[in-house]
Amino acid sequence: MLQSISYLNIKPFETFSGRVRNRKTTITSFESMLKEEKTVRKTETEAEKADIVDATEKKEEECVSENKLSQSIVYKDPLTGKEVVYIDVAKADAAEKAASTNKTAETADSMKKTKFDAYFKAAAKKYNVSESLLKAIAKAESNFNPNDVSSSGAMGVMQLMPETAKGLGVKDPFDPEQNIMGGAKCISQKLKEFNGDVRLALAAYNAGSGAVRRNGGVPSYCKTYVSRVLSYKSAYETAVAVG
Repeated sequence: MLQSISYLNIKPFETFSGRVRNRKTTITSFESMLKEEKTVRKTETEAEKADIVDATEKKEEECVSENKLSQSIVYKDPLTGKEVVYIDVAKADAAEKAASTNKTAETADSMKKTKFDAYFKAAAKKYNVSESLLKAIAKAESNFNPNDVSSSGAMGVMQLMPETAKGLGVKDPFDPEQNIMGGAKCISQKLKEFNGDVRLALAAYNAGSGAVRRNGGVPSYCKTYVSRVLSYKSAYETAVAVG
């Protein structure tokens, strides 16, 4: 008849049997074995990730080096055999200048002919301001978008504020003809106020006459805007002159 076993009194091995005797084992429990296994796997995974990052960085460095070499010329000294890299500075400068010229040409071309040309011409004639200045303002303000609304609430092609539009007699700021006429009237008033000084008039158009007077000139935060408008104006006039 079989007897029931109430418990098993099993202890970890303390020594190895066989040829090697009295050698202590480092294994104390199954939980310790699992813990050590997880640590090993984690270390291996981190090492693999590090290898991948190193390989990626090396590949990027190789790509950069290849790009630099593709834009330069490698010469080998016949006496020492040493390779020397020469960069054609003149060629690089010419390429940069050509890119800049193309950008200016695209800007000027986009201003030479717009769907609102008739309005710009009529407004320029009515308020005695240059068409190039009106187009430059429209380009800088909204890129000729009649539905544009800024974060401050300025509206339409010439980006008129609600109160400004109302004061200029513009009933519908999103009507391109009304908006352009209103913008032309506004810049005309600013030019008269500042004795024909285009830079001050543009700063006043952008930030208000009060800001210009308080700063004794173009406020620092308006300088980029003024320069951009004048750059567009010049590009447009050059494109028209060249044809």
